Amino acid sequence: MSVHQIRNYLTLVRFPNLFTLPSNIFAGYFSTQSNNAIEINNIGLVILVSTCLYAVGVIFNDIADRQVDRKERPNRPIPSGKITLRNATILALLLIVISILVSYFISTATLTIVLVLITTIFLYDFVLKNSLIGPAAMAATRLLNILLGASLNLNNFAGGEAYQVSYRLCIVCISEFIYISGISALSKYETHTNTSFQLRRLHALLFLSPLVIGVYAASIGLFNNNIWIYLLIFGSFIVSMLKVITSSNFAVTNSTLQKIIGLLIVGIIVHDATYIGGSLDNWYLGMSTFGLLIPTILLGKRFYVT
Repeated sequence: MSVHQIRNYLTLVRFPNLFTLPSNIFAGYFSTQSNNAIEINNIGLVILVSTCLYAVGVIFNDIADRQVDRKERPNRPIPSGKITLRNATILALLLIVISILVSYFISTATLTIVLVLITTIFLYDFVLKNSLIGPAAMAATRLLNILLGASLNLNNFAGGEAYQVSYRLCIVCISEFIYISGISALSKYETHTNTSFQLRRLHALLFLSPLVIGVYAASIGLFNNNIWIYLLIFGSFIVSMLKVITSSNFAVTNSTLQKIIGLLIVGIIVHDATYIGGSLDNWYLGMSTFGLLIPTILLGKRFYVT
């Protein structure tokens, strides 16, 4: 396979976005981790599964949208003929098999979540994407990705601790769900021009809600005090994005909207770091999550992310 063809496949699977997946896994894992030893090997395997399934999702997305893409995005791998429909389908099916086999050897809980995630991906790409619940279905895939990380700890806590851990996990999942719903809803207008003031306010509310949820979780002591450092960073990011989205002089052109969506996707790492850092004893260990921003941003300049 030539270097050019490898680049086509990396483009197909949204290569920069793959680096936003480990933060989902870490958020699910560390928010439910007690005093047990960190399972480095299993975390790596779950990240592999998560990466495979994300690639499946975007491949199926491009397969389902191939007719529309021939008109609106003709340079993408499938509509341009750089990757055949047959090869794209084979790759997606191969990645599904890999994810199922690997998750089978991790745990029953992980395998169960993987099967639910595969079903959700299929329903979103081929049935629900253009429906009213499309954004919620997309957000559900990221929520399940967090549960993949948490699946490694489901048998490690009991009693009163189980309630607190479950509550923390619910906070993380709800916050992620709302944030991704906002990105997905905004991306519906990626190929249109829209200057609706009401629309921009609605999306501002969706992106502000995760910050409010984080402040609530921190204020009741659900996470340790390190979370305030990360909330300050996440809050600064959200406020800066809201200034752009709600600007009275802002017109949502295609190119500008794509850049905003790209930044919000990068923000997934910033969002997840809030709960990773709030779950770890040393605040600087959580800061290592921000290292995922480097490949995401740099590669985002060479590959499209939406």
